[in-house]
Amino acid sequence: QTVMMNILHAKARSSLPRHATRLRAVKSNAHSASKRLNLNYLGSLAEDQKVKKHNAFYSRPQIMPESVSHLELKLNDAADGLRINHVMTTTTSPQPNNSSILSFPARAMHTASATSEEELILQSKQEKVFTSMDYEPKRVLHNIKEATSWKKNIKDWNPQFCREAVQDYISHLKYLCNLREKSKLGETSQLEEDILKDASSTVLSSNLTSDAMNAMLKRKVKTHHLSKEVRLVEKLIGTIGLTPLTNRLSFNLLRANGKAGNIGRVMSLLNLRKAKHMKPNREEFEHAIQSIVSAGLYLRKNRNVFLNETEQPEIDNPTRWLDEILVNMNSRGFPLDTAMANKMLECYSSTGRTGKATHFFYRVTREYIGGNTSYERDESIDTIRNGRNKVEEVDVLCEEHLNSIDEQMPLIQNRKARVRMKMVHSMPPYYKMPSENKVSSSKVRMPNKNDLKPKLEWEMDRDFSMSLTSAFAFADSLTHGACGHKAIELDRVSWNVLVRACVYRGAMMRALEILNDKMPNNGIDPDKVTYNTILSGLARVGDKELMREILLIMTNKSIAKDKYTVQALVDGYLNVGDISGAVTLVQDFFNQHHILPPYTTHLKIIEFALGNDLVYEAKRQVYFIQQLHKWRPKHGDSPSLLNFMNMTQKNPKLSPRSLKRLFAYFGERLTEEDFF
Repeated sequence: QTVMMNILHAKARSSLPRHATRLRAVKSNAHSASKRLNLNYLGSLAEDQKVKKHNAFYSRPQIMPESVSHLELKLNDAADGLRINHVMTTTTSPQPNNSSILSFPARAMHTASATSEEELILQSKQEKVFTSMDYEPKRVLHNIKEATSWKKNIKDWNPQFCREAVQDYISHLKYLCNLREKSKLGETSQLEEDILKDASSTVLSSNLTSDAMNAMLKRKVKTHHLSKEVRLVEKLIGTIGLTPLTNRLSFNLLRANGKAGNIGRVMSLLNLRKAKHMKPNREEFEHAIQSIVSAGLYLRKNRNVFLNETEQPEIDNPTRWLDEILVNMNSRGFPLDTAMANKMLECYSSTGRTGKATHFFYRVTREYIGGNTSYERDESIDTIRNGRNKVEEVDVLCEEHLNSIDEQMPLIQNRKARVRMKMVHSMPPYYKMPSENKVSSSKVRMPNKNDLKPKLEWEMDRDFSMSLTSAFAFADSLTHGACGHKAIELDRVSWNVLVRACVYRGAMMRALEILNDKMPNNGIDPDKVTYNTILSGLARVGDKELMREILLIMTNKSIAKDKYTVQALVDGYLNVGDISGAVTLVQDFFNQHHILPPYTTHLKIIEFALGNDLVYEAKRQVYFIQQLHKWRPKHGDSPSLLNFMNMTQKNPKLSPRSLKRLFAYFGERLTEEDFF
C-alpha cells in the first residue's frame, strides 16, 4: 500500500505544474496507519482529477515558434538574442555568475515567454474558448479603428475600451494561428479554410496590424505588460505568415517596441528598414532611443544600490546601442543634429541613481497599540494589502469614521500600529559631501582603499563609474564626428544632461566643475535646470551648507526659481531632520517669490512631522495650506501663478477631509477647531 501511494504521489506531482493547484495529499511514511493511507489515496485521486481537467483545458495547440525568420514577416531572429526589455544580455555573451544579476532579468524581461507560471494559469482559466462562432472580423476592425482614432488628451478617451479591443484582436490572432497549423496538417473544414482565406484582407491585413500596434499604446498599461503583448502579437503574426510587411507596418512595429523597451527588436527593425531601402525619418530613430529609456525603467525604479556598478545589468551602460543607431543613421544618409544627440545623452541618466548618490537618513518603524490584542475588522473599512503581505492601509469610506482615529490607523499583522520615523544620526561619508571637499586639492580616502586622491580626480577615474566615463567619452566623440557623422557642438541642454548624469552617479564635484568652469569656458550660461539638478543631488546627501550657497548664487545672478527649486531645498532640509526649517522655507518662498512646490511636498512635510512626533509643525503646514485655499488673485499676477493656485486649491489631496485622514493614519487628531 505504501508503494502504491508513493507511485500515485509521484504521478500527481509530475503531471501538475508547481502553481497549478494548492491541493496536496497528506504525506505519509512507512509507519503511517491505514486511515492515513486512505486519506492520501483519496487526495491523490483528487489531484488526478484536477490533472485531467487541467490537461483537457490545455489540449488546444498553442503555436509559439522560437523563430519567425522563415515566415513572410521576417524580423531577424537574431533580435531574440539582442532584445532587451529593461535588461538582457546577448546570446553570445556569458551570463554573470552573481545570483542577484541572474534574478534581475527573470523579473524584468516580461516577454511572452517570461510570464510567471501562476499568471499564465490564471489567465488561461479566465480566457474563453474561442470558436468560429466568435470570429467577427468586422467587429475587430471597427473597434481597433475607433481605439486608434482616440487621443490621450481628449476627455472621451477610454483606455478600458482600448484594452478590450486589443484583447479581442489577440484572441482572433490566436484562433487564426491554430487554424493555420491545422491547415498545414489538412485537418481544417471548408468553413475554416474560407476564414483563413478572408483573413488576409481583414484581421491579417497590414493596415489593421498597424492600427492594432497604435491601439496597444493607448491602453494605459505598464511598460513590461506592453512589452509582453507586443512580442506576443509579433509572434502570432509571424507564425501565421500571411501579413505583408509594409513601410507603415514596420514603422508602427518599431514605435510599439520602442515604447515597450524591446531594444533588440528595435535594432532589428532598423536594419530591416535599411535592407528594404525604406526612407528614413526622424521619428524612427527617436523611437529607437526611446527603447533604451523604456528598458531602463525597471532599473530606475528597482535599482539595487548596494551592488557595484560592474555588477549592474548591461542596460546601465547603453553605449553600444547608441553606436548602432548612429551607424544606421549614417548608412541611410540621415544627419545627426544637436537635438538628437541630446536625446542620446539622456539615456545615460535614464537608469536612476546609484548608491554613491544616495544616503539613508531615516527608517520607518511602527509602534503596536494594545499589546498582542488582535483587531477585528469592521465591514465598512476597506483594507488594501501591499505586495509583501505585511502592511495594510485602512481607507475609511464612511463619514462617521473620521472621528475615530483607531479605525484609520494601519493594520499590520492583525494589530493596530502607529507609524513612526527614526532618523539616523550618522551623516553621509565625508567623500559624498561636496561641502567637505570644495577645495580641489583636498584629498579623500577612497572606500575600501588606503589611497588618498583628490575627489575630483577620483570621480574622473573610470573605476569610479564606467557608465559616467562612457557618457563623457560618447559626448566627446560627438564633437569630433562619431560613426561618420559631422561634428556637432554641445549646447546648454547637452551640458545639463551631463550634469544630471554626474548627479545620478554621485560625482558631485564633477557636476560643480561643469557648472563653474566648463560651461562658462564654452560660452554657455547655466540656467535654472542646471542649478535645480545640482540642488536635487545635494538634497540626496543632505548637504545644507552648499545648498544655501547655490541658492545665494541663483539670487545674485537673477536666475529664476521654480517649484523644483523649492522641492529640492525642502527634500534636503527634511533629510537632515530640519522639519521646522522646511515649513518656514515653503512659506518664505511663497510670500517672497509666489512660488509653491508640488503638492506632494506639502504632504511630505506633514508626514515627516507626524512621523517624528512634531504635531505642532504638522499643524503649521496645515495652517499654511488653509491660507492657500483663501488666497485670491491680485492685479498683475501671472497666468502661470493663477493656474497653479487654482489647481492647488482644487486638489482633493489637500482638502480638509484628506488632511484629517492623513493625521489619523499617524494616530493624531485634526479637528474642526484646527481649521479657519
